[in-house]
Amino acid sequence: MHKGQIVTLDLILALTILTSVVFIINMQWGIMLKNIDNYETGASLEKAAQLSLLYLIGGKGYPPNWNSSNVQLVGLTDDLNVISPAKFNELMKISNSSLSDVLGAPEFNVLINLTKTDGTTINSTGLPPSNSSNSAVVESYVVFNNALSNIYVTVWK
Repeated sequence: MHKGQIVTLDLILALTILTSVVFIINMQWGIMLKNIDNYETGASLEKAAQLSLLYLIGGKGYPPNWNSSNVQLVGLTDDLNVISPAKFNELMKISNSSLSDVLGAPEFNVLINLTKTDGTTINSTGLPPSNSSNSAVVESYVVFNNALSNIYVTVWK
């Protein structure tokens, strides 16, 4: 071997191994970032759904005697978990684009379903999630028109 001569077979093998390692690390890094993003989105959706449900069944809203034209924060109850039919009717008048804003989740879409305990829908408002969307659903028992009912809040992106 002469001074300054590079053995080309060794160099090609080293470059191939280095390129393979960099490619695998890059591919795994992308997968990891996607998984982290999905987890963070799911956690944000779950938090927004729980807060929206809390606002709906935990108080009167703001202002306390709100209607669809002056609502700043939706609350459907006069007593804890007892939904006011008049406030629910006003909720139905709020546009789909404004609903998530008044529920404190402006970056998401919201669907609210009120059902009887047998699953029969009493009424719903908001946008149903698309097939490809991430979503979170929370539910609670409520009293509506003196009957035990379920309210479901679906938050999706």
